[in-house]
Amino acid sequence: MSSELLEGLVSSSKASISVLLVLVYGYILRRFSFISAEGEHNVTQLCTKLFLPALLFTEIGPLATAHNLRSYWPIIPLSLFFQSIALLAAILSRTLGMPRHLIPMFIFNNVTSLPLLLLGALAATGGLDPLVTPERPLESVVRSGRVYILINALVGNLARFAIGPYLMKVPETEVQMHSYGNGPEEEEQDLLPENGRIALPEDEPLPSSFRQRLEATPHSIKSIVRILNPPLAGGLLALIFGLIPWFHANLFGTGVLSPIADSINTIGKLFSALQMLVLGASLYSKKGSSVKPILLAWLFTYRFVVAPALSIGVIYYLTLRWPTLLGSDPMLRYVLCMSNVGPPALTLSAVAVMAKLPQDEDAQVSRILTFSYGLSPLIAFPVTIALSITRI
Repeated sequence: MSSELLEGLVSSSKASISVLLVLVYGYILRRFSFISAEGEHNVTQLCTKLFLPALLFTEIGPLATAHNLRSYWPIIPLSLFFQSIALLAAILSRTLGMPRHLIPMFIFNNVTSLPLLLLGALAATGGLDPLVTPERPLESVVRSGRVYILINALVGNLARFAIGPYLMKVPETEVQMHSYGNGPEEEEQDLLPENGRIALPEDEPLPSSFRQRLEATPHSIKSIVRILNPPLAGGLLALIFGLIPWFHANLFGTGVLSPIADSINTIGKLFSALQMLVLGASLYSKKGSSVKPILLAWLFTYRFVVAPALSIGVIYYLTLRWPTLLGSDPMLRYVLCMSNVGPPALTLSAVAVMAKLPQDEDAQVSRILTFSYGLSPLIAFPVTIALSITRI
């Protein structure tokens, strides 16, 4: 057990240090003006509106098949269950004074880059050797682990960009109601004027032709357009094209449309490094107020103690109570144990951009994300326990 704990500690430390170093590079570049204020803003917008949607498209699309959804179905309900429990914890935190813009940090942990880095590190250090058999070499174990992690990331990413911006910021209609003292009837009159045309906010410029068509649409369709932010649109398009066999074979395989997917994949790969660089730059440029230590202590206690205990406890119970429910692959049990574990997702900084947070709150998000990755080696303990659970 002690050697496994040491291996987990080393692996998680390497993964977190690699993230923190890129943040440091961004801080230094901004400090010495290699990245200007305008450049920081432009890169942030590119990451949110282009690179991240491209990344989600090429990550989700190849896995979005009917076979995968049937074969790996336990990942989907369990991922949603863990997020729902986190949402309840977040609601409780609001009653304790937790700022609204920090609520998504309870719900959305890093489900892609950190688990994949950790999986590679465990494979390199021998941490996955107990899962290797003559019929199933290490390469096969790692390959299946990557698929499970990315299926879980599919669920987490879609949920994060569907509701994350709305959890992070008070809805605009609610702000208007409190600002003007309107009741429900008055608010409905504001949204649907007598002429039936929908008034759009002037601070969101749109092409005139598109604005005219959008104003003439029913309110329900307008609401859908508003919800479809670029990352969510990228993920949903990936689902659509992935579930249609012809597009899946020709777009994400080796067919006639594969150059399109390859070009989108090239763009998407730019996201991770650039997002971490600009997050590090924002640590220098954005000065925010501090958050109460007691609130931060609760946030990190949940993410590094309560959430691991919940996911590992649930998977342990299901394994003992219904041994066949989760299948026979121990790697699936390991990934499910770790699906709810770790620091908040780095992409929450992109969610903060979509939520249009004030600079003070945006700076708080950046600093807390950075500090949380300094605590990432703490996941060595749940990693060790999760690997033990997989052998049951």
